[in-house]
Amino acid sequence: MFRKAIFSLLLCAATGFLFAAEAAQIDTSILDKAYAETYIDDAAPVSWKNYNTGKQIRDMGRRLGAEIKYQEQVNHAESPYAGGSPDFKYKAVRVYPGTKAGADVIYVEKHAGVNTIRNMRRIVSGYIERAYDIPMDKADEIAGKVCYWNTNHYDDKAYFKANFQVRIREVFANKTSVIGLARSYKNWPGKTRIVIPFVLIKETVPDAVEPAPQPEVTAPEPPAEAPAAEPENTEVQPAAPETAGTKAGLPALTIALLIILVIAVIVLVIFFVKRAMDKKKEDENNLN
Repeated sequence: MFRKAIFSLLLCAATGFLFAAEAAQIDTSILDKAYAETYIDDAAPVSWKNYNTGKQIRDMGRRLGAEIKYQEQVNHAESPYAGGSPDFKYKAVRVYPGTKAGADVIYVEKHAGVNTIRNMRRIVSGYIERAYDIPMDKADEIAGKVCYWNTNHYDDKAYFKANFQVRIREVFANKTSVIGLARSYKNWPGKTRIVIPFVLIKETVPDAVEPAPQPEVTAPEPPAEAPAAEPENTEVQPAAPETAGTKAGLPALTIALLIILVIAVIVLVIFFVKRAMDKKKEDENNLN
């Protein structure tokens, strides 16, 4: 049982490593080619019943992106899908690249209330922020390019057929045949499929490189010392003999005395303990 548990853990770890070896990254080389568009927003005042803060609108996209990331990294879904809970106003699917490029596709439901390009970018930015782990300011920049690029290729099925996986044109096709983002807000709810192109980046470990041999460093030879001049008086005075009690001998003597003292204490403790045990035993015999 223990061996099976260890094997299962190792298998899970290996599987997680394989999925972590490739990470989705937005293909900015495509989006950087987008040119600016002019959008028509709804200028009518918003009723307090339908009012949402910027954060609430952004959070709709964040929930969508977080669900896609969960389906990919935890469930390892072949085609991660997010239903846009709890409002179900937006849906998303991730289509992996094959012979052609892959992309995420966000569908805007008929009852979605987004009616300004500012709020549309917030939703796309929130999605990018969570799905790709990108900071909000950078996600805002990419979201602007995503909206422009989708409008540049609005309903250009020939372009998507030539450059992207066929499934990207098929996702949510039962809801709308249009792909891309229209210039007018009137054509957004129920008629929008925003495409976010991405590539898979393989995380590779660089090959180990043997360090180059270091040149041998030889220490410089010390300069030759000049011969010392002989003293005028060559008579050598005898050295004074060392006597007991010098500073060099004090530590050794102290340590020896401490060792003797410790041994003596131990012997005394053993003696008294044995004596007490013998007396106890003798008293017990007398009572019997």
